[in-house]
Amino acid sequence: MKIKHLLYAFAFVFCSYTVSAQTKVGTVNINILVSKLPEITQVKQGMEAYEKELQGDLKLKLDAYGKEVEEANKAFATMSEENKKKKQQEIFDLEADIQKFRQNAVQLVQLRQDELMRPLYKKVSDAVAVVSKAEGYTQVFTLDGNELAYVDPQYDLTLKTAAKLGLTIETKK
Repeated sequence: MKIKHLLYAFAFVFCSYTVSAQTKVGTVNINILVSKLPEITQVKQGMEAYEKELQGDLKLKLDAYGKEVEEANKAFATMSEENKKKKQQEIFDLEADIQKFRQNAVQLVQLRQDELMRPLYKKVSDAVAVVSKAEGYTQVFTLDGNELAYVDPQYDLTLKTAAKLGLTIETKK
């Protein structure tokens, strides 16, 4: 009978230890949180203003192109072949410039959006870290990208692995 009680006690202690050693995993939808922040209005306004600025720049380029084409069409009748070719090349160069501007504008808009959204994502990330620590989560995944939003540094094996490899890594504090 004593052995039976001893086995139950050992099983209870072992189960308690394994339960406390397990990690606690959660999820968070960061995009929903970011979209509800009051600062999102300022980001949208900033993006609209930047897009208008780029559209204004494009309009100037298109107007200059249209004027150049119109002037060239009027002057083609009296131009020499050499001058016609030069004028045509100028027009082609303007077309290429407009096309390049359009392509770059898409990238510029994306860069500006990333720049304006970065502080919002940082704010949400910091809040996720605070809640995760307070609630005892060791890992939190994002719902929209299945990326880690938070990892308890205690479970990060980077430094131990670096030491095993003989590497030195500086940590952020």
